[in-house]
Amino acid sequence: MKTVKIEKKEISTKTLIVLITIAYMFSVLVRMIWVVMNSGDPSMLWNNELILTTNDGYYFASGVQNILDGSHEFNPRMWTIWNQGTILFSALLVWISPFSLETTLFYMPVFLSSIIVIPLVLIGNLYGKPFWGLSAALLGAIAYSYYNRTMAGYYDTDMFSIWLPVFALYFMLRSIEKSSWNMLFYASIILVFYAFVYTSSKGVIFGLGLSYIAYKLWYHRNEEFTYKALILLIVALMPFGDMTTPYEYPYGFLVQLFALVALYLIFKSKEFSRKSLIIASALAFIVLLYFGNIFGIISSKILSYTAKENTNLGLHFFGVIHTVQEASGIDFMTFANRISGSIYGLVLAIIGYGILVYRHRPFLIALPLLGIGSFALIGGLRFTVYATPIAALGASYFIFYISERIVAKGRKIAFIAVSITILLIPNIYHVFEYDMPTVLTHNEIADLEKLRAISSSNDVTVTWWDYGYPVWFYSGTSTLIDGGKHHHENFVVSQALLTTSPILASNLLISATDEYYKFVDVMKKSFTSKANSEEQKQAELYKKLGSSDGIDLLFKNGQPNQLDSRTLLASLESKDYKLPPKSRDIYLYLPYRMLELIPVIAQFSDIDLESGASTRDRVLYTAKVVKQDGSMVTLDNGIVINTESGMIDINSQKLQAKTLIMASKDSSKNQAQKYDDNGEYAIVYMEQYGQFAVMDIDTFNSIYTQMFMIGNYDKSRFELVVSSPYSKIYKLKQ
Repeated sequence: MKTVKIEKKEISTKTLIVLITIAYMFSVLVRMIWVVMNSGDPSMLWNNELILTTNDGYYFASGVQNILDGSHEFNPRMWTIWNQGTILFSALLVWISPFSLETTLFYMPVFLSSIIVIPLVLIGNLYGKPFWGLSAALLGAIAYSYYNRTMAGYYDTDMFSIWLPVFALYFMLRSIEKSSWNMLFYASIILVFYAFVYTSSKGVIFGLGLSYIAYKLWYHRNEEFTYKALILLIVALMPFGDMTTPYEYPYGFLVQLFALVALYLIFKSKEFSRKSLIIASALAFIVLLYFGNIFGIISSKILSYTAKENTNLGLHFFGVIHTVQEASGIDFMTFANRISGSIYGLVLAIIGYGILVYRHRPFLIALPLLGIGSFALIGGLRFTVYATPIAALGASYFIFYISERIVAKGRKIAFIAVSITILLIPNIYHVFEYDMPTVLTHNEIADLEKLRAISSSNDVTVTWWDYGYPVWFYSGTSTLIDGGKHHHENFVVSQALLTTSPILASNLLISATDEYYKFVDVMKKSFTSKANSEEQKQAELYKKLGSSDGIDLLFKNGQPNQLDSRTLLASLESKDYKLPPKSRDIYLYLPYRMLELIPVIAQFSDIDLESGASTRDRVLYTAKVVKQDGSMVTLDNGIVINTESGMIDINSQKLQAKTLIMASKDSSKNQAQKYDDNGEYAIVYMEQYGQFAVMDIDTFNSIYTQMFMIGNYDKSRFELVVSSPYSKIYKLKQ
């Protein structure tokens, strides 16, 4: 393969800045469309500010609160925020910003993600085609996948996930084309910052770094610069941050930056023999393989998105990866749309990238980004975002390649403009169609603020993990599971929500919470050298077993003295079960929006932990009335209910209901109608929502149905402290 010289068009720095500004403003303005469309909806506002559009954003937002005002002091998950560069960077921005925390965080993705246009324009300019770079910037900035994960309110690490590696790619390309030592140094610094602010960046960093190393060794192995470059880049790839405790995480990166600066200055000022550089680079690579665990990281990432069975050697818990839509493989049409906006856009991107590599072989180092993006076909749609900038470069390059055959300048410009517009249209249309709701509504936040008023930061709120981070931010309490900690403890919460026994629910939540906090206390002490010998020994056992969930400690999961789960669960259902001394209040948060998740939640507890076998198949349908003819009620999902006989028709299958409950806003006014004592199903009509729920008897008798939908609860174990149509919050009596 050879590099083909093409016609270059030189432009001034001023013109280059104008092109970047045009692309940047375009990206920002497109992202502001959602703001204009939704800022007038009061349900999306809290304190007259728009609410975030991603649940995970509230993890980082809570961390910023902790740094700025000391909130969440007793949240056991907050002690690791120092290994989250996004939190530290955000706290700095909020501190210097004239705007509120909520406003600053809401608009950060709009302005930070739009930075991607800079390296794309610069790449075009590097190869003498700045308007190719401009076209790629327009396409890449608003591609489906990138827009979805960086839109207004999508405050998450995704706002760093792409533009930083593309910047690194630009400097790598320039270091090759210009044999520039400075450019590679800049690329190395960016990779270190990328690792600091984006904890999931290792695969991308290793991919880019190793592809650059492979390229230099294959095409430039006789150059002294190659081996200096290898040593510098290998130091940039080393996981210095992982070699520290969570408390010292930022210092690991400072040491890494110091090492890079030292190497940069030494190699820039001194000459070394080629042989010594080869030996040094080989040794550095061996050290990287050992400390970097490159292949282990890549293989574990692949397995985490492709493994279908629980390989736990102890108890058999249901894996959350099976329920995450983003982790499910996607079809080719979705794949094409998310990367390029359309099938024809992706085809042009592939052809264009091929031509680009033929003409400028250094673009081979961009292959890892395309590879990671292509993994979406197996691993889920979240990976498509990595391919979007390279696809944008490829598609726009193809258009410019074709335009080279058009002699008339006016026709050439028109061809390029029309072609780029055609590629942009489906992406802009998607922006208007993508009606992303806020994480919570105004009224839901009001309920959590009521909880904040009666609780302390030492207290725990139990709810499904989807709502964990927002609960932190708005109530100030901790949670048992959340968006980042949703492993074996999911069984605890699922069991508590769907058991028919209030005693089991109460005892299990109290016991698992206590065990989890014991674990946190021991691990904190071990990291700060305050643990005694017994605690240090226990911490080492936790690390060895990978235990971080109260349920693992309660069941002694994976240990030689592992308890029988069936026996322990039976004992937890006893009134005589001995509970630990009270150390904090525990609240049970039951939002209305959880109703649609109940079938998914049930999978985590409807399982025999000893064998992993499913124990039951639940039935739950919710729908509104579309037609009523006497006692015959037709729902919008096609189900027909005979309210007189209790017969339910689901796809021509006849099911007999045992009872029908007319659930009123005031539970004392509920009405019940009994049908057949042998019926295996129940019907609940929720008057506040004008909604029917058809379910099996076990689901009907579950904690969630009884305590949220019907308002029936064991007053000796629970106290209703917040009640609204949007949620009910109970305090456990201990």
